[in-house]
Amino acid sequence: MKPFILLALCCSFFSSTATPLPFEFSDCDDPDVFKAVDTALKKYNGDQATGNQFALYMVMEAKRTAGPNTQFYVKYRIQETTCATEENKLWQDCDYKVPAEAKTGECTARVHLNNDEKTSNVSQDCKIFPAAPKIPLAEAPCLGCFHPISTDSSEVSEILKQAIEKFNRHSAEPALFKLVEIKEAKRQVVAGWNYIIKYEIEETNCSKDQFQDLTPECKPTSRGPLPTLNLLLLISEICSFLSVEDTVLPGIHAGCPKTIPKDSPELKELLKVSMEKYNLDSNDEFYYKGGEIEAATVQAVAGQKYHLIFAVQKTNCSKKEFEKLHEDCEVPWPCEAQIHVIAGEDKISSQVNCSKERSSV
Repeated sequence: MKPFILLALCCSFFSSTATPLPFEFSDCDDPDVFKAVDTALKKYNGDQATGNQFALYMVMEAKRTAGPNTQFYVKYRIQETTCATEENKLWQDCDYKVPAEAKTGECTARVHLNNDEKTSNVSQDCKIFPAAPKIPLAEAPCLGCFHPISTDSSEVSEILKQAIEKFNRHSAEPALFKLVEIKEAKRQVVAGWNYIIKYEIEETNCSKDQFQDLTPECKPTSRGPLPTLNLLLLISEICSFLSVEDTVLPGIHAGCPKTIPKDSPELKELLKVSMEKYNLDSNDEFYYKGGEIEAATVQAVAGQKYHLIFAVQKTNCSKKEFEKLHEDCEVPWPCEAQIHVIAGEDKISSQVNCSKERSSV
């Protein structure tokens, strides 16, 4: 399978001094961002003497400085391909290894591009993770239970990064807080993934008035860490593919997530499908029905990828008495769903996660 490039909405990065440098947030579809990541990835592959090349999987963050000699700060994910390093192929011409056998990686790069002189300078750090081993049944006798996962994993780091960003945006604290320690992380398979993460954060000397985001210069104060926090997060991903003539080719930028009105007609049907899926997968004795949609986005990746956040209500209709949820069935819980409408096949695939504390920090 040729690698499809997934470009995530660009958020933020770190400046190199306590006084933030002028910068511009880069759009996901900016070809200069892709050029910078391409330059960094080619350098990484070129520096490897043995093994297989890596291909771009997703651009997670990007920021650029203002001025003629542009510097980019990018964070991106890569996945091992079937091309040996000695082949000297372009990574765009290589196929991904099957996920069960492929190493993955996460790179943070600083790229300086001089278009006039056609030169580049790259400094970057890449962390490579081995292929996830297959878990024998003996190691996981309870397939629906929470199981410990590594607190050093990139998935835990990314979840906490977003959680702390949310805390810094919405808390009444005047200063930014940073992660101190991840004490415990667990994951459960339901209709997607449930995570329980216990961690500590502490106040830094960076005030919200002066800093938009945490930088390496934000140091802990004498206040000490807050009490251990618990994060319960429920995530689901649903994927589909376009027909052959609409396939996204390597080097073509996938669209950014775009906000759509909460009362859009297509969301009504997607919400219905999501609740059918949730009720089917849930072990609860009663049916739940969807309530108000809090937020919705759509992204053109390989098909259409919807991300919905909505509330549900537990009804008085038990699964023993009713074959299906009906209109007369009558607690809100926040839910999160990501939905793909499969182009040309009239198919909708969805997975949904709901909890009383889906994303509280």
